[in-house]
Amino acid sequence: MRFVVVVIIALIIVLLIGCAPLVYMPVAGNNVERVGEYAMLRLDESLLIAAVDLWIIEPRFLPDYFTTIHIRVQNRTNHSMTINPSDFAIIDEYITQTDVIAPEVVLEMMLADPSLIPERYIIAADTQREHAQRMNAIRRNILTRGFSFGEIHPGAFKEGILFFPRLPTRNMEFTLVYKGNEIGFKRGR
Repeated sequence: MRFVVVVIIALIIVLLIGCAPLVYMPVAGNNVERVGEYAMLRLDESLLIAAVDLWIIEPRFLPDYFTTIHIRVQNRTNHSMTINPSDFAIIDEYITQTDVIAPEVVLEMMLADPSLIPERYIIAADTQREHAQRMNAIRRNILTRGFSFGEIHPGAFKEGILFFPRLPTRNMEFTLVYKGNEIGFKRGR
């Protein structure tokens, strides 16, 4: 009897491990150190910390359309530096490059195209007021969490979310490019 219980528990554990989602994890490499789910890229002028962001706030359907990466950029110089959207790109395993989409454009896409707002989110709102609150939460979350490009003062840092077009589901790895430097990410548990 005890053996049967142990076998059942072992099977449940194996099933749970097998059902765990595959997430993108950083790969240590040239100037890149892996610290848990984060990658740290140390350059003379800056420090970039990056991880794939699991967007779990409104709009909850955003990951259906975008790949989100949380970054923190620190200026390691004694003069101001500028960070531009063109400093970043993603190259997937099929060598397809995608560029950053500005938070304002993401918001415009989320609110302007009714097909991007599934009916279940609109129907769930009992009143116009609740629907308006949900739309305000979408605006607030995208605009306040999005990375703010521009100048970073000496020693200071900026952090936020980079939005990219969604990577194909079958994609198992990608490279985040920052000012010509690469950080690899692979799917794993």
